Amino acid sequence: MKWGIMSTANIAKKALIPAIQRTEGVEAAAIASHSGKEEEAAEQFNIPKTYNTYEALLEDPDIEAVYIPLPNHLHKEWTIKAARAGKHVLCEKPAALTRKDAEEMIECCAANDVHFLEAFMYQFHPQHNKVKQLIEEGQVGEVSLIRASFSFHFDQSNDNIRLDPDKGGGSLWDVGCYGVHSALNIMNEEVLNSTILGQIDPKLGIDTSTAATLLLGNGVLVQIDCGFDAAARNEYQVIGTKGIITVHDAYRPDKQNHQGRITVVNENGEQSFTEFGDQYSLQVEAFMKAVEQDESFEGFHKATLQYLEVMEKLQHELTGHK
Repeated sequence: MKWGIMSTANIAKKALIPAIQRTEGVEAAAIASHSGKEEEAAEQFNIPKTYNTYEALLEDPDIEAVYIPLPNHLHKEWTIKAARAGKHVLCEKPAALTRKDAEEMIECCAANDVHFLEAFMYQFHPQHNKVKQLIEEGQVGEVSLIRASFSFHFDQSNDNIRLDPDKGGGSLWDVGCYGVHSALNIMNEEVLNSTILGQIDPKLGIDTSTAATLLLGNGVLVQIDCGFDAAARNEYQVIGTKGIITVHDAYRPDKQNHQGRITVVNENGEQSFTEFGDQYSLQVEAFMKAVEQDESFEGFHKATLQYLEVMEKLQHELTGHK
């Protein structure tokens, strides 16, 4: 499968392009940029074709699929253009900033007979299936609470797309979305109610630190915190009546040599589990397999629409803007 990379965004260069190069049966065949950086990136990763517009890349008949790591507010526009050009689409998270936009993206891809997947890479790591297994085995009893944290600290005086509210910036959209998505992925329940508080930078107009609470249909509470003002964390806990599951590198195990670490503490003491998986490569493999075998991404689409509905409501409550 020949891939086209739409932009030279850091996530493409640091994660997705290297993952494609680690994955059998796929090739990063072209890269496009409106910034003039496509030649440098092509040389760095030995990508044979370059384009100075995204439109030109989409016109390339050899390209079968595109990866879209563009700013959040551009995901809808370029997913639809890619679909109409007959390209399968792997779009960086969040797929869109509203449920309605995501619905239109999914519908457009279906109408043009191409596959669409939101690139929530964390869910392809096997540690999360292990968590579900531990819950089913009753290792923590009845689940009552999930806590998810994702934060990091960076210099907010520099120009950074995460700091632009018009482009879907803010910690909730950047890293808080992982907590929402993973809690719903684990529990497979509807959200009955939600609330949120956050620190809004008065000059930037984005949340730099946020905490949200969800009430799920089965009575489980979910507490999510995220931010740009705290030390690096990316973990979640599943707390039950008899014990606690901690996933220590829940969202970025790739930074730990792809090793996921899980700890279970209950009346039998403490157990540790290690799960290995190259989540970015596994994501590419799953995408390629679905395209080749014409498998549906309906379950993934349902998850995307569900969490985006929650995210949209939280963002509106947090900032007062739709």
